[in-house]
Order: sequence, then C-alpha cells, then structure tokens
Amino acid sequence: MVATLKGIWDSIRSWIKSFKFRLSDNMALITGIAMGVLAAVVQGYFNVQPPVGAGICAVSHPANLVNWVVNQIFGTSFTIHSIFVTLPVLTSVGFILGSFIAAVINKEFKFRKGPVRDNLLAYILGFMVIVFGLMWGSCPIRTAILASYGMVFAYVVLGAIVLGVIAACEYIKWKVRR
Repeated sequence: MVATLKGIWDSIRSWIKSFKFRLSDNMALITGIAMGVLAAVVQGYFNVQPPVGAGICAVSHPANLVNWVVNQIFGTSFTIHSIFVTLPVLTSVGFILGSFIAAVINKEFKFRKGPVRDNLLAYILGFMVIVFGLMWGSCPIRTAILASYGMVFAYVVLGAIVLGVIAACEYIKWKVRR
C-alpha cells in the first residue's frame, strides 16, 4: 500500500515538474494585472456583477462552495451569494491546488511530524479566525475593500485584524527565542 502511494506521489511530482515555470522579478505585478483584466472582461462580457466589496475571499468563498455542494446533493436551501447559485465558486480549490503545485515545483513540499500540542493550538486558532470571519461576514481582503468604501465598522475590524497579526508575530518570535 505504501509503495503504491509512493509510486502515485512520484508520478504526480514528475508530471508537475514537467511544467517549466520561470518566475520573473515582477511576477506579482504581471499576475495582478492579468487578474484585473480578466475580472473586467468577465464582468463586461458575461455581465457578472459580484456583491459590493467582493474579492478573493478565504472565508465566504469556501462557505459558498460547501453550501452549494450540500444544496446540490441533499436539495437543501442554504444561503449562497447570488452569483454562485448556478455554478460553484472554486477560489478555495484554486488556493489549495496552486499552493500545492508551487510547493512541489519549488521543492518545498514535505510531510512533517510535529508536536500534537502545537498542531492542536494552530487548529483551534485557525478555527477561531474562520468563526470570527464568518461572524463578520468576510475575510481581510474584503474588509480592506469595505474600509476603502468608507465603512466605519470595517475600520474597526481591520484594526482588530492588524492587532491579531501583531500578536501572532510576537507569539511566534517568543516561541523561537524559547
């Protein structure tokens, strides 16, 4: 069984390595411009109008995907943003696949054992981030967009996100020094 999984893993890795990606110094700029142009084309050509302040979201997009799949399988009527009713939003799937492919190509992907206590703490804190994100109704990207629209409560939430990031960085630095 392990040999079979290793063989499958090796074939996937060699298939991914067969792609020749060359990262240039300004790849982020090129990617941002391409995404902006493609978003404008999709909005103009297909008349897709996302909800106000919607962007790439790591909170509501997975929730919409799960709700869409459950609605399709079980015939339920969980809430979904209006633009994702007929087709699911696959942003979260793209995050995972893109991260996986990038890690394999750059030889950074490894299975690692770690202390269970740290993994449990990371799981609990990540769960809390998602719960608070769902309570707020959006992720940090959409929060920044809403703040740029002048929404006062978005400023408060964005400030809380900044304080949380600073606290997390200080915790990590403390753990490293220990």
